[in-house]
Amino acid sequence: MTRGSWKFGAWSAAGQIAVSALLALNKLWSEQGFDAVSFWIYAAWFAVSVAQFLYLLRVRRKDAPFWDEEDDRRADWDRRGRQL
Repeated sequence: MTRGSWKFGAWSAAGQIAVSALLALNKLWSEQGFDAVSFWIYAAWFAVSVAQFLYLLRVRRKDAPFWDEEDDRRADWDRRGRQL
């Protein structure tokens, strides 16, 4: 996973968490309450989004050495290019 795709995935998961939490709370406080099937759908969506975000945090931690190595390679390439 590249750094850019990780950022996109993290922002997408954070947005999904916010939207699903707001929708679930809206259904919870509506007249129908827990009886509404949509509340459970939004609650499940929230749980999946949180799991996705936690997975992305794990990927970020495990891929950090790879990204640092890639940044070092890029910096070396830029340095050599400027010497020409």
